[in-house]
Amino acid sequence: LKTLSNLDPSVCEIPQLGKLCFKVENTILIASVSSFPTIMGERIFLKIYKPPKALDEIISNKTELSEIKLSLEKPGIILVCGSSLSGKTHVIYSLLLEAAKSKAKNIMTLESISKYELAGVNQCEFNENVGFNMDKATRFIEFQNPDIIYLEGIKSKESFDYFSSLVYNDKTIIMEFLANNMEDLRNKMSFSDFDTLKSIISSMVFIHSQNSVEVFNRETLQKYLG
Repeated sequence: LKTLSNLDPSVCEIPQLGKLCFKVENTILIASVSSFPTIMGERIFLKIYKPPKALDEIISNKTELSEIKLSLEKPGIILVCGSSLSGKTHVIYSLLLEAAKSKAKNIMTLESISKYELAGVNQCEFNENVGFNMDKATRFIEFQNPDIIYLEGIKSKESFDYFSSLVYNDKTIIMEFLANNMEDLRNKMSFSDFDTLKSIISSMVFIHSQNSVEVFNRETLQKYLG
């Protein structure tokens, strides 16, 4: 499995991250493969990603679809929320596909693993082996003059504040945020660390379940979060 994922099978003392491509019933799937050393031996975890769909296949409500398309055309933060393994990345890739329809947009991603190759999107993978990490990316990405940036796994307040500040330079930022339900989201967003972030969210996509995706515009979200 490690060999198929382009990981070094002779190394088991340090974590490794790779990617595996395989087919199931004529559908090509991508899995991230994470190896991690434990006292009982090496542990391997796979996370499988489905191919992205067209945005209108995910968001059926025409008003909500129009809202999210409008958000892709203007500066602001698009927040994609849901529980762990709810399909946040799947929705984000659909957003990127929609944004890429505008050939004039410079779209960039910062990811641990690029799940699928997206035409018209500059996808960037972190590589700790050569020092290309989030810190390095944040210091240099502005020189690429992106219009839309997708950021995977933002955790620290400093990163939130930095990428939030890019909105004032006319950037559109797509972020994911872990929340099990709307009440969980409200509780997490009540912390002062998120005050700046909340003020510049242009829209939010919340994944309630596989078949239930809801879009909130800026006004509705501000009323809900306070």
